[in-house]
Amino acid sequence: MSTTSIPFSAQLRATGREAHQAAESQRYVTALVAGELDRAGYTAMVVQHHVIYEALEHAAEAMRHDPLAGPFVDDALTRLPALAADLEFLLGPDWRGRVDPDPATVSYAERIGEACAGSPERFVAHHYTRYLGDLSGGLHIGRSLDRHHGLTAEAGAAFYRFDGIPDPRAYKDAYRARLDALPLDEAERATLLAEVLVAYRHNTAVLAGLSRLVPGGGVSASFPPEVVAAVSRHMNDDHAGDSLLICRALGGQPAATRARVTGLDVDGMEFAVTVHDIEVPVRVPFAHRLTERVQIRQEVVRMYQEACQRLGLPPRPAG
Repeated sequence: MSTTSIPFSAQLRATGREAHQAAESQRYVTALVAGELDRAGYTAMVVQHHVIYEALEHAAEAMRHDPLAGPFVDDALTRLPALAADLEFLLGPDWRGRVDPDPATVSYAERIGEACAGSPERFVAHHYTRYLGDLSGGLHIGRSLDRHHGLTAEAGAAFYRFDGIPDPRAYKDAYRARLDALPLDEAERATLLAEVLVAYRHNTAVLAGLSRLVPGGGVSASFPPEVVAAVSRHMNDDHAGDSLLICRALGGQPAATRARVTGLDVDGMEFAVTVHDIEVPVRVPFAHRLTERVQIRQEVVRMYQEACQRLGLPPRPAG
């Protein structure tokens, strides 16, 4: 079936599905929803959000009257006033002098500014990635913050309240219909789809940086450092191609061009993956918790074989 017969909103969702899952699987997200972070851990995310939405909503003002992107600019979505209110509640009235965004966040904001300048398709890509997520999983996070920390729209979690959108589901349906009606040619569609993946990669990098705030450093029980170093060195020296296939198929990064192992623990393996000249962290979980060193090789072989199967490639003969 030609992709032109598939609604564009469905193409967007399908294109970003694995990258979206990779972002949602970051330890910071799971810990936040489970109530495992303290208030400082939550506040760190609010700081990153303020930087990201400052760049996005600055771009929105520039695009407000653009015939293609303008219809997506809606003041009911604007998040900056809510984020400022949240930071004032969490850090005090002098919060602007107390915030220090992560390098991954600064890189994300710079990408938004550069990509959206004069490119309505790329602006729509970033707009779609952020705001539809806010109206979906974001509302779930807001409920979790209330349940675990007593943070509400009036006290520290205003970001998750959309007073101008009483029916998020209907709003998202109308938003997708607007995407489907975009008068884009094939090249412009390809540009928008590609930028959605760039946005997800930047978001994943931000969340991976925040994962260090999870109790215990976000790290599962680990093998001895010398074992981790030896396995990482062996993978990077002798099996870099296998790591790349694993990250493409199982790590939500189908456009990856390079991957190197940066660590592992009993529950998964960590990679630094290059995608479109952006290096992002990727974690691929093991099928089960490992208890012995010998199991590491067995599990890596299993991941490699599964990756080959998903990618339709013949696995290398064992030996």
